[in-house]
Amino acid sequence: MVSHRNHSTHPAKPAAPATQPPQWQPLNWSFPFAPKNGNPADPRTWLKALASGDGGFYPLGANGMFHGGVHFDVGTGGALTQGKGVQAIADGEVVAYRLDATYPELTYPTTPPRHALYSTGFVLMRHKLVLPPEPETSGTSSTKASPASSASATTASGTQTYQPPADEVLEFYSLYMHQLDWAGYQAVQADAGSSSALSIHPLPFWQGDRHFLVGGKAGDRQVQPPQRNTPFRFDLASAGSNVHALGDGAQLGGVAAGPSPDSLGALAPYADSKVRYALPLADAASAADAPQGVQGVRILDRADGTVIGLLPRGGELNVVGSAVAGWAQIAKILKGSPVAAVAGATPDPRAVTGWVNLDALDVVVDPKPLDTVVVLDKPYPVKAGDVMGYLGEYQNSSHSQVMPPTPKRSLLHVEVFSGAQIESFISKSQDRAKKLPESGRTLLVIQQGAKLVKCPDPQSNAQLAGLKLELAKGDPGKGCWAKVQPTRSGPQSVGRVRGRAPQVSKTPVGSPLWVERQYAGKVAGAVVHTWSDFPLQIASAQGPAVGYQQVLSRAQLEQSTDNGKAVDDQDKGGAQWWSIAAGNADGSTILGWVCEKDHPDTQWQSPWAWPGFDTVDTTSIPLLDLYRRNLFEAKQLLDGEEEEFSVVAATVNAGPLIGKLEKAAKRQGDGNGNVTPADLKNALTVPWLAEAVSHLIVRYESEWGGDMRKWEGLSKLMGDGKYVWQAELERIKRLQWWDAVKAVKGFPAGPEVWHIHPIGLIGNFTGAAGAALTLEEARVRAFLRMIRVGEGTESPIGYERLFGGQSFIKDYSRDFSDHPRILITRTNSKGKTLRSTAAGAYQVMGYNWDDPAFVAYRRQYKISDFTPISQDRYCVILLKYKRRALEDIKKGEIQRAVIDDRSNLEWASLPGNDYGQGGVGMSTVNAKFSEYLNDELSGKSDLAVPIGGLDDLIK
Repeated sequence: MVSHRNHSTHPAKPAAPATQPPQWQPLNWSFPFAPKNGNPADPRTWLKALASGDGGFYPLGANGMFHGGVHFDVGTGGALTQGKGVQAIADGEVVAYRLDATYPELTYPTTPPRHALYSTGFVLMRHKLVLPPEPETSGTSSTKASPASSASATTASGTQTYQPPADEVLEFYSLYMHQLDWAGYQAVQADAGSSSALSIHPLPFWQGDRHFLVGGKAGDRQVQPPQRNTPFRFDLASAGSNVHALGDGAQLGGVAAGPSPDSLGALAPYADSKVRYALPLADAASAADAPQGVQGVRILDRADGTVIGLLPRGGELNVVGSAVAGWAQIAKILKGSPVAAVAGATPDPRAVTGWVNLDALDVVVDPKPLDTVVVLDKPYPVKAGDVMGYLGEYQNSSHSQVMPPTPKRSLLHVEVFSGAQIESFISKSQDRAKKLPESGRTLLVIQQGAKLVKCPDPQSNAQLAGLKLELAKGDPGKGCWAKVQPTRSGPQSVGRVRGRAPQVSKTPVGSPLWVERQYAGKVAGAVVHTWSDFPLQIASAQGPAVGYQQVLSRAQLEQSTDNGKAVDDQDKGGAQWWSIAAGNADGSTILGWVCEKDHPDTQWQSPWAWPGFDTVDTTSIPLLDLYRRNLFEAKQLLDGEEEEFSVVAATVNAGPLIGKLEKAAKRQGDGNGNVTPADLKNALTVPWLAEAVSHLIVRYESEWGGDMRKWEGLSKLMGDGKYVWQAELERIKRLQWWDAVKAVKGFPAGPEVWHIHPIGLIGNFTGAAGAALTLEEARVRAFLRMIRVGEGTESPIGYERLFGGQSFIKDYSRDFSDHPRILITRTNSKGKTLRSTAAGAYQVMGYNWDDPAFVAYRRQYKISDFTPISQDRYCVILLKYKRRALEDIKKGEIQRAVIDDRSNLEWASLPGNDYGQGGVGMSTVNAKFSEYLNDELSGKSDLAVPIGGLDDLIK
């Protein structure tokens, strides 16, 4: 909360919102799980984690057969936070799912029989990747393309979004397979105090009987009754008085609204024909004797209407209709009883069938049906990063048990596929990329043949001893080297001025030099290592050439350590350099520096150019031949098989899939095509090899559909294991779901589809909205989000929140055209009366918003309204010009920004102030900042301002 003062302000008349034309909206992306450590902006963090997995590699599984996804299990859990559920990889919608009642049990016909559990549960999402529109040129119109209704969308407010041509939309699907069974959810719910219970929740799109619980999300509270013997005020508008006055939106408190009698004189200036009767709240003494308000969810007389009661926490209810979000009418209260909106008042009988906001309630669901594929009549919209389920059980024969089996091997399969003509889409996308603004070229492509720059040996300079290395003109202010001017200090020869300390003279000695930044601003020791010019020069690019193309996002590069970044002389353009590792022709590691501009054999490309991706159609290779090839390469042959299998292996190895895999996974290979699943696993630990594998797009028949005869054909190769294989055939059949999902509009009719590595796809498009996200911008964005935690405004609705928790839109009929300037009075738990006009995500005070100096800043930075984006930008103005904290935030000096720069005087919820309004401690500040920084660098954000939208303020 912003520090509050008693300022009287008046409401401004809302301006009519301007109608905006439909805008292209890029997909938001999220990696399936957050990393426990490592670079959160680097897809190689996840690829390296996958190398620790027990199997399930892409695009060949441990058995050498095609595998269209990747596995997350106990091995990857050491590097990734998997307990909180798998996250949707991109914005989209759930179209189908299956939930096991209990895990199916597979019985192997051994002596004695052995048993294995496995999950058939899955969630299937549909996504639409839409090309950005071609930039307009003189005389052209953005509406020239014919709309494709299948790719259009409508926002919650009813605004029509951008409608692209049909051939500019790639429809693809993400699959989250082998999920937790219903029995697992129930076991977690029964152990309500466990950490799992806090992390595992039913999924909102499940069908079946459901009701709602007033739980921890419900934060509404009864208000205190008004003071006795205090007259109603009919003559004051809410923002101009020190009373608790509410509009005709949702209301809590002693307020009434009704028709305006003709006998009344001048009334408060409201636009409609109603008069508000506003009551002062209780003072501190009266509040101490008043009934304590209970906490729960407010009940309204209609959607966005007037509060008529509150159902306390612990209450349960069901609603009319099938809504799972937003407003819904109560059908029946199953547990608990409504109380009045005002503590101590008589409950309103209408509350038992009033309206509640389901977003404030927990879902309690009895999912039906179980053990079958459920195709949703209406797809359920999902945002990138939303939880799509939890790891389930998958036991192979090696994990089977003689005793009744118990879960012991958690696993989740994540897969991305498309039935569309992906090659033509990529071709069109690459053409479009050439026409898009250069600001959107966020991927640095280091081509095969590029040479890296080595740092030359420094000079050992003993002549600088005792001289101070002052920062020189042109020093970039960051990077591992600093430009300094050696300076000799001494007293001035001019006589001392009475009452003043003697002046110190500074005499430059020699020319500016470059030193390691740690020595800048200090007195030089006996020997200093120096460079006469900036150490890195493109002309010095020599040595072994890069043997593998690499694609690195700017966000990845910005996450380099301080010793891995350098910036040239500002007077010469200040070019950025990064230290990278690459592979030479034989796959050995080479180290060196790459420059952001003019470096030979490197270029910045747009994600829409799909740099490094390659497609290969392998549908002509029978499953049987892939398996026979694997037996041959693994030397697992029976007598008489070698000759026959060698011919099959040679044929498969000569195909494009194995050829490309060999080049990627075996350090260019020897042309024999003998790449194995073990090679793929090892490749994931080598960054440039892992990247090459993750950029292969392969067409093959999905294991989740197709004729079972392709699997039955393997039986003749199983030898003594044929009885075990017969049990596996039962499992394969039960896992298939393709035919059951054919009813989904647009779903591929056949299972021969293009498979895309999930990490490769996400890594390419994270941050594809436009400008690159720098580490400094990510820190600023994370700081903004951290502020909102203490202010209680961290959800999207926080942008419309007033001091005290109400919405100036729903409760006061205002909009985002301007700061609402509504004065709210509250008494806190210590009896202190607080009055505030704070509003929005950063609880900006009305007098602050209207301060002439900050009106000028708003005009300078073109902030003309109070929309969410404007609120984000205005908060940065406060940090930059009022608190002078922006530079410390950009450096990651968070405690300094909060305490030393006194950001805690602007937001009383931050630690270290004397306002006594409560808030968060420094440990929470640091933890939330770190969490949000990882989010931002991973492409996840709930800020309204887009990446690059703060550039004019922070650069």
